[in-house]
Amino acid sequence: MKNKIISGVVFLVVWLFDKTVRKKFINGRPYASEPSLYPFWHGTSLQMVMNNQKSGIVIMTSLSKDGDLISSLVKSFGFDTVRGSSSRGAEKALKEMVRLALEGKKLAYAADGPRGPYHKLKSGIIYTAQKSGLPIYPVATCPKRKITLRSWDRTEIPIPFTKVIQIYSAPIYVKPEDDIEQKRVEVENELNKIFEFVSSAYWQKDISRYLSLNPSAKILIVQPSRIGDIIFALPTLAAIKRKYPHAKISWIVDERCYEILEGNPLLDKIFIWDRTKRSLGYYKKLRKSLRNERFDLSIDLHGLAKSAMLVKLAGAKFKIASSSTNGMREFSRFFSKEIKNTNAQAHCIDRHLETAKYLQCDGKIEYPIYIPEHAYESVKVKLENKGVDIKNIIAMHAGGGWTSRRWAAVKFGQLAEKLNKEFGADIILIGGKEGGLSEKGLSEDILSSSKVKITDMTGEFTLKELCAFFKLCKVFVGNEAGPMHIATALNIPSVAILGPTNAKRTGPYAGGNTQIIQHKFSCQPCRNRSCKNPVCMHDIGVEEVFEAVKNTYGRLEV
Repeated sequence: MKNKIISGVVFLVVWLFDKTVRKKFINGRPYASEPSLYPFWHGTSLQMVMNNQKSGIVIMTSLSKDGDLISSLVKSFGFDTVRGSSSRGAEKALKEMVRLALEGKKLAYAADGPRGPYHKLKSGIIYTAQKSGLPIYPVATCPKRKITLRSWDRTEIPIPFTKVIQIYSAPIYVKPEDDIEQKRVEVENELNKIFEFVSSAYWQKDISRYLSLNPSAKILIVQPSRIGDIIFALPTLAAIKRKYPHAKISWIVDERCYEILEGNPLLDKIFIWDRTKRSLGYYKKLRKSLRNERFDLSIDLHGLAKSAMLVKLAGAKFKIASSSTNGMREFSRFFSKEIKNTNAQAHCIDRHLETAKYLQCDGKIEYPIYIPEHAYESVKVKLENKGVDIKNIIAMHAGGGWTSRRWAAVKFGQLAEKLNKEFGADIILIGGKEGGLSEKGLSEDILSSSKVKITDMTGEFTLKELCAFFKLCKVFVGNEAGPMHIATALNIPSVAILGPTNAKRTGPYAGGNTQIIQHKFSCQPCRNRSCKNPVCMHDIGVEEVFEAVKNTYGRLEV
């Protein structure tokens, strides 16, 4: 009777107190959907009961007098109980827990109870998981402001009006053949890891530690366009995934560039941003879909107003950005913490990688470009239908978004003639949406200025097929544009014809399989996209480019 009165008073106090606490659940609440086993540390028992009321979970409580009181209290909050512990009534309680698990119940264990040692997991839950086949979801909770008692389990009591975090790890399964002790250590380590996350890392500003300890870290890369910019950002994606393989990484990209990322195994989700939409309703819907993900970190690799807007819509806990090619502009620096590269001439790839290094990632350069098998098959069919010998292809791209970056079409035609005569190669023209509708017209000018057979595949390939096509090429020749950046990322032997831009910052990355042709003028670098007299491009002769291709082709024959 006495215990019931005490339990009732404690219940009322805890219930009223609980109404003041703000709770956040990370990874959802898996007990709501499937039978599982939930180990937690004994010192967090009070908060666990407050967080998970009316869950129908069965929790083990000891046979002591304190256990009587606790059992009565937790029942008031909607839990069922099994009486017993590792020190008293263990065998009987364990058999009962296994029976309930086999019936599909949801079970919770104060994993280091009833008397410790502190944060040392007992093996009972491992045995139950092995016998029942149910997954183990380690769970940890901690308030921002709390009182910690001097008990063996360091019992935590949240202060009114504080914020409380509860997090679940990914499920751990115990197979019949698994070693109990090894699995016990695995679950103990995971439980300690997530407890460290909720008790310290979550409340601090160390992003790397936060991501390392968070079992469900979510990262959003904001680099909407264009193809070259997407390619420049891929090494950063690869570096982050190497450091945080458990993290779920998403990317927001405009519809023109979606295909270059489609199917990438490093990405868990791709959000498509339609830049043509202007309605408030569209952006409300986009904001909702982004915020539903509850991103921990956004990384702005674009540094303009449009990317800043997307960062704002996503609402991640942490926000960082690279200084991009020309630094953060259009007020984007007010939305994210800029991670600068001290080298003013650093390549855009290196500038982006500064964000990865800030997150304690390595600076290894990799371009994770996914090419499905059906893309290769489709390309081969299209080329065979055109009568192309796929064993000896030289590809050309005469287009590009900036007209000032385009080498003269007639010179491409003359170059194609010389290359065909020298190597007997099939010359293939490629191009598409990246350079606008005028790329088809460029191809027509090239065809009319050459006396040899040139196969025009402008607009014939999807982006995936273009990647597959490059894998079939012996050499690629082109202006600074999306196709060139794809070819160089795929390490295709290439000759890049550059004009007004700074090759050190936006050209093919150093150390690749690419030869750059660029003449220096006092007006370089410039950002005049439609220069009426681009002498930097006009000054480059056909013979110079031909010799560069000849040298590149020759190395392949050795």
